Amino acid sequence: AAFGKTRSGDLKPQRLRPQRGRPEQPRRPISRVDTSSEDQIFIDVPALVSEELFGVVQTQLQENRQRRRDRPGGGRYLLQGLVVCKRCGYGCYGKPVSRASAKGKIPYAYYRCTGSDAYRFGGQRLCWNQQIRTDILDAAVWEDVRQLLSEPERVRTEYERRLHGPAAGPDREVKHLNKMIANIKKMISRLIDAYGDGLLDKSEFEPRILAARERLAKLEGECRQRLDEAAQESELRLVIGQLEEFARRVSQELQEPDWNTRREVVRALVKKVEIDEREVRIVYRVSPSPFEGGPQQGYLQHCWGRGNDEVVITGWPTIPLAVLNLKIS
Repeated sequence: AAFGKTRSGDLKPQRLRPQRGRPEQPRRPISRVDTSSEDQIFIDVPALVSEELFGVVQTQLQENRQRRRDRPGGGRYLLQGLVVCKRCGYGCYGKPVSRASAKGKIPYAYYRCTGSDAYRFGGQRLCWNQQIRTDILDAAVWEDVRQLLSEPERVRTEYERRLHGPAAGPDREVKHLNKMIANIKKMISRLIDAYGDGLLDKSEFEPRILAARERLAKLEGECRQRLDEAAQESELRLVIGQLEEFARRVSQELQEPDWNTRREVVRALVKKVEIDEREVRIVYRVSPSPFEGGPQQGYLQHCWGRGNDEVVITGWPTIPLAVLNLKIS
């Protein structure tokens, strides 16, 4: 036996998305990590099995692990762990169609909401959201990701459109506002000096000082807003630079990517895919602060769900992008 096999360490990413009802960041940002044998305290205990039997079992377990890695698992889905039901908040899983239901056709699968399975909740369904074909949704999301990587500058265009195209840059406006704030402060100081010297009476001083302070508070608020916009502009340049660098590094693989390459690229860029009754919303891994209040129209693709109902897939730029969290190695 050994004491101190694990210790507290930095938080490690464990899930592609948080569980339903759980925050994205835990209350205690720590993880349990294994320690080295030098840091452990070994305690002698009576042996339960012989060393020979223990060695044989360990060898068999290692063979089982290797055999399991070599054996292909069940269905492989490009968006596994990323698809979320918009109506109930539960995750969606890939459900293949049985051979009997396929009736000899090409086998396919659906992304199905967990809340729509009655057997999971005591015989009562929690959600009636429809399921959607995995192959069609995977192809639509992958095409949306490719367009984002091929034209990173469209992120800037969408950002400026949502800000209604300001005439001057945030930095120039900040300088102008700082100059006006300095003038207002000088005027307030002169008013106070004039009142102290008896050049102004109280009836003249109070309304003028009140108006000057209100004007000062308004200008300071505008200056803080412009500073935030300047910081967001700097973040936006970083976002576009990261996207361009990321696209450059994977450009060759994006021509004819295999399944593993597509999955890694999608997991690096896509935060989650929300499925609603009539719409699919793709949310990218970007800080949403520069993109508050999405546009009314955007890039659309169309899928066909169960019952030949048309489902609209809303991709970027109608979504709040999130590429600031993208780590490029």
